[in-house]
Amino acid sequence: MKIKIITVTSKKNQFKDEIDRYFKLLPPFMKIEQLELSISKRSKQKAVQKNLEEESIKILSHVDPSDYLISMDEKGKQIDTIQFSEWLKRWMDDGTRPTFVIGGPDGLAQSIKEKGNVSLSLSSLTYAHSMVPLILAEQLYRAWSIIDNQPYHRS
Repeated sequence: MKIKIITVTSKKNQFKDEIDRYFKLLPPFMKIEQLELSISKRSKQKAVQKNLEEESIKILSHVDPSDYLISMDEKGKQIDTIQFSEWLKRWMDDGTRPTFVIGGPDGLAQSIKEKGNVSLSLSSLTYAHSMVPLILAEQLYRAWSIIDNQPYHRS
């Protein structure tokens, strides 16, 4: 199974080591592809919408038509960890390739949200942008531990 995580960011993630630690705990058949795309250049003269459109073009150049596109969005669907593990199990069983997209400081363009299969919120709380990939990595590992009947999910 291949999982793709696309993050629009202005700098290398400060939690990279912790993110990689969770991914190393996943089984070998679960391959994680992490892509960090640079944000569009900001200026006072350039509208936020223009930045989002430019970033969406970059994002979509890394999304295959067969990918199951998940836009990470604060207004997205909120699920619990058990439901997330059920999603992961279904993707594994179906041969689905989930592609998570984490927008930049202004979020994601509406075009990405509309092309996506689902919009997912990690919480109604607001997180620092760099923490979202870490929380997603931890939840992927936690979901796997539930599928594999490991005790980690109870911690």
